[in-house]
Amino acid sequence: MLIGRHSAFAIASAFINIIIALRNAIRILRSKMQKVVSFTFTYTLCVCLVLANFAYAETLVVLLEGLGGRVTSPGIVSLQEELSAIPNTIVALPLAQHNWRDAVKLIKQQKPESKIVVIGYSLGANNSTYVAQNVKHLDELIAIQASVWGRATAVGENVVKAIEIYNPKFWRTAGLGAKRLVGIHFSYVTNSDSHFYADDDPEVHKFVFNEVKKLADPTASAKSVSGVRPEGVVGAQDMQKVKAAMALLKSESEKLGPAKIEGTDTIEGNAVPAVFFGATKMNNNFTLVDEIVKEVGGTATIFVKSGADYVRVATNVKRDDGSRAIGTILDPKGKVIEFINMNEAFYGEATILGKPYLTGYEPVHDAQNNIIGIYYFGYLVRGSLTSQEQQTLER
Repeated sequence: MLIGRHSAFAIASAFINIIIALRNAIRILRSKMQKVVSFTFTYTLCVCLVLANFAYAETLVVLLEGLGGRVTSPGIVSLQEELSAIPNTIVALPLAQHNWRDAVKLIKQQKPESKIVVIGYSLGANNSTYVAQNVKHLDELIAIQASVWGRATAVGENVVKAIEIYNPKFWRTAGLGAKRLVGIHFSYVTNSDSHFYADDDPEVHKFVFNEVKKLADPTASAKSVSGVRPEGVVGAQDMQKVKAAMALLKSESEKLGPAKIEGTDTIEGNAVPAVFFGATKMNNNFTLVDEIVKEVGGTATIFVKSGADYVRVATNVKRDDGSRAIGTILDPKGKVIEFINMNEAFYGEATILGKPYLTGYEPVHDAQNNIIGIYYFGYLVRGSLTSQEQQTLER
């Protein structure tokens, strides 16, 4: 179809105007971004100088932005100013989520007595787990709506307290704010925000402020929080994680070969049967249990049946002194052993060496289907919120 010259000229003119408008918008955006970059460089330099002058922070807070940086994480940016008002606290300039290694470097510069808090949002929440994995100690990790788009790693014993804030309503976040981080000392609180607003929610800010304040300045008054609520420690989704980890533990052991007993071995000075998977002896061999925990967090154990008892021969469950609980036995009066003696699996809460865990126990069978041991996997139940703090949240 032919177009008249006037019509063609009008279309061309409109197209050129659109191009000019786009170029102007890009130029304005570049100008703004240059100001942001300039501000970022200047502020980062100031923060580095402060840290250099004072050698270390009494309490250091590291903030990790989500995808898109400060443009899409305005709440993380404003948290920097809010948390800086807490006495004895230095809050570093928020870092882009992919710059989590810079957070590791900053934390490693601090003295051992420094209190360290890492707060991440979205992909920054995911990457906060990598920060935790690469430093010796964190006093607290707060993850605000971790994203399903990014990977995360399990949080270990080096983190004293870990909290994930998430929205249980999938339709509000399209899964971007799903509950997905795991590890020792992890607990969860819920809020009702869409993913793109979670970091800017005033109630989330109050909650985070109170958490940091308790570390840095316990005498200061807390802010009343209503929109972020503690969740029950044990839920259906948590048990699914235990079952998935148990399946992984069993599948990895089966790759080594069938379970069997061959001779005896000494564990903590006592002779017990030696349990093997294929040609691999499990007594005093921590490779399997540690590899599982490295991937999914929690704790894992292989027990061997010794008379009427079940003895831990490979474990990363810890005693109070931090040593492996090798050689200790499954509580002979506990509810777990009743299930095992009936050749049944047990899943639920159990007390291990005086501490509560969310657990799974399944019998280990030899080729003749005799019970020769137990597979165990569990997460330590350590609520991050005291009853008094829960009352404050629910007011």
